[in-house]
Amino acid sequence: KEIELKCELDCRLLVKGDASQLNRLFSNLLGNAIKYTERGGEVNLSLAKSKQNAVIAIQDTGIGIARENLSYVFQRFWRDERVRKQKTEGSGLGLAIAKTIVKKHQGKITVESELGLGTCFKVYLPLVKEKERKERVSS
Repeated sequence: KEIELKCELDCRLLVKGDASQLNRLFSNLLGNAIKYTERGGEVNLSLAKSKQNAVIAIQDTGIGIARENLSYVFQRFWRDERVRKQKTEGSGLGLAIAKTIVKKHQGKITVESELGLGTCFKVYLPLVKEKERKERVSS
């Protein structure tokens, strides 16, 4: 699809969690960003620190989600009418699963979107506390 993927990652951050579940979470969000971005578009992935959280943002220049539908995106089996009409593959479970994974990691997920301009999902995950980090390094 000739989509440009840009990454801005602060790799010094450490979160506590289930690696396979976190992999599933971010694979899902990145997969959606690519799926709903048109040829020649852009997907940006960033990781930064904000207070006591790692903030992971996945932003695309895709089709976007109507403002009135944003409250539904994390509901099981919900799919945007435009996506259903295009017969885009999917079950409507991916974002519900993503939210569950984030919740199990004591985090938060948000979405902002504008039709025709794109979507940005942000995941906030608690950082490993400095004391725990030092204990991991010394053991």
